[in-house]
Amino acid sequence: MLSYQHEYHAGNFADVHKHLVLWCVLDALLARAKPFVAVDLFAGSGQYPLDRGPAARSGEWRDGIGRLWSLNRAPEPLRVWLDVIRSLQAEPARLKTYPGSPALIRQRLREQDRLVACELHPGAFAALQETLRADSRCHLHQRDAREAARALFPPEPRRGLALLDPAYERVQEYGEIPEMTREIRRRWNTGIIVVWYPLLEEGRHPQLRDTLLSRHPGEEILFSEMRLSEPPRGSGLQGSGMAVLNMPWQLDRKLPEVLFPVWERLDPERHGGLFQALALENTVGRPQFQRIDSQVTPARKDVTDHD
Repeated sequence: MLSYQHEYHAGNFADVHKHLVLWCVLDALLARAKPFVAVDLFAGSGQYPLDRGPAARSGEWRDGIGRLWSLNRAPEPLRVWLDVIRSLQAEPARLKTYPGSPALIRQRLREQDRLVACELHPGAFAALQETLRADSRCHLHQRDAREAARALFPPEPRRGLALLDPAYERVQEYGEIPEMTREIRRRWNTGIIVVWYPLLEEGRHPQLRDTLLSRHPGEEILFSEMRLSEPPRGSGLQGSGMAVLNMPWQLDRKLPEVLFPVWERLDPERHGGLFQALALENTVGRPQFQRIDSQVTPARKDVTDHD
């Protein structure tokens, strides 16, 4: 069973996938002048050293952000994301740290926007406080995410997103996360909800996707999956999945443009693939995943899912 502790996996391919989808959702919110709030329910410590500690020992970042670091020609959202990560380095030319989602969100906040970040672990919370110190737009809570899913919604302002990316230390989390999203939606019917999930040989992610669909009937949900093995084989993380509930307008068209060149770099031997599925209102059954073969959104066609 995977335990996706952020400090060990910082900057790996799954972080890259998760953060670029999040980045594109933030782009959609920033397209309008109205203020927004971003609620990060599993915030972690906010920033992770790559040259020492757990991330240095795992070395996973080398096959993630490390493969993108020198990329210059890329779609604008990807270039801006890389420029922001470079700006956070003590030495801009050297990649030594990788930001977590709250640090990335902070970089997108305007004066009128807010970040609400929750982290229960005392050490990670102290590090998060240090990362986001002295920023009045950032509001930090040392509390359990499940309790926060009830207590912090609806947020103010009402426009915004909620991010759920737990470590999946317990099998029960695959069932708890859809219940949390339903609880959030019951209180906050206008928000965008973003969920990260791992793709493992054990194959629990279809259950999570199906439960999300059943808990949010009639809601438009976009699924994006970056797979490094097709089908998943062997132990460890084989792919990364993101579900976006109440999908921003045209996000399904934007993601292939941003993610396809990233997947090409992260999976140069093409053992896996980039896949996308869209659950529409008034439809039943599992949405069909499409394999993304270029930066242009493909015509609809069914593909055999590895599930």
